[in-house]
Amino acid sequence: MNNSRVYIIAEIGINHNGSYENCVKMVDAAVEAGCDAVKLQFFRAKTLYPKSAGELDWKDSEGKYSYNIYEAVKGFELPEGWIENLLSYCASKQIELLSSVSDPHGVDVLLEKGVKKIKLTSYTITNTVLIERCARAGVPIIMSTGGATLGEVENAVSIATRHHNKLSLLHCSIAYPTSLADCNLGVIKTLQYAFPEIPAGYSDHTMEAVEAPVQAVYLGAQIIEKHITLDKSMSGPDHFFALEPNELKLMVAAVRQAESDYKQGTFKVDKLIYGSTAKVVYPQERYLRDFAFMKLFAKRDIGQGDVIRPEDISILRPGKKRHGLDPVYLKLFEEYDIKAKRPISVEEPITWDLIF
Repeated sequence: MNNSRVYIIAEIGINHNGSYENCVKMVDAAVEAGCDAVKLQFFRAKTLYPKSAGELDWKDSEGKYSYNIYEAVKGFELPEGWIENLLSYCASKQIELLSSVSDPHGVDVLLEKGVKKIKLTSYTITNTVLIERCARAGVPIIMSTGGATLGEVENAVSIATRHHNKLSLLHCSIAYPTSLADCNLGVIKTLQYAFPEIPAGYSDHTMEAVEAPVQAVYLGAQIIEKHITLDKSMSGPDHFFALEPNELKLMVAAVRQAESDYKQGTFKVDKLIYGSTAKVVYPQERYLRDFAFMKLFAKRDIGQGDVIRPEDISILRPGKKRHGLDPVYLKLFEEYDIKAKRPISVEEPITWDLIF
């Protein structure tokens, strides 16, 4: 860890439930707790999932639910008009506002509104097109690495650092919620060894308020990110494992104490939470990796023998659909006249067997 304080991010995410007032209340909670930043999620359903992505079943402490993936995600969208107002409000409260983004147009919107720092979620770590767009913009990037291999992280880092070195990496698990036994915080050390010039941190998805964040600080994490909510019982998939305002205060206080313990050497690493140092796709991450790591899909109906242009292709999360090619292969369609072997329907995955 360097001499600067751990940077603590309170993730509002989709927990605003469509209410600007809820956003403001969560900003206030983050300020009162002593966080350094709040984070939004800026996306549009049409650039995140196919309309035909299917149905998703999930459960929380209150019960089981099922919903249409596309329609549910559309309901979680952050209105564009909120961004400037929230930036102004956060500035008045002396807390930074950053946002995750899922497509290049979203990057343009955030930069035009005045967002100064971009978060890239674990699900975009193989989206080379998006990483390139963010890096070219020159803004600092915080990149989560959950569900990815070390090789995939290396490739993402290579793309970003061609343009600047304002990059940070966050270890996390994409199992929601994450058990303490599945945190594998030893991966923080792996990121530090593999990328010694890049600050490493931790995005926590456990139910517990302080255990994993404190252990991450003991391992040298320079950033801690945690979801927040006004009330765990609110409707939505990200509330039940998020921190309520009083828990957020406890976490921030614990992290600050852990910083002091770390500097004085008066701490003990928990072997259970430390887990493994292997930067691999863990079994508990496989489902969400398959569900949400972005792939190539047809944006329109494509005729047999048609040349497939980049503008004919969308980069989307598959949901329950079959996977298309990884986004890195979009360059093939930019550089060569790739044709369809047979008719390809809109939202059908672009796969090797369909092209020549």
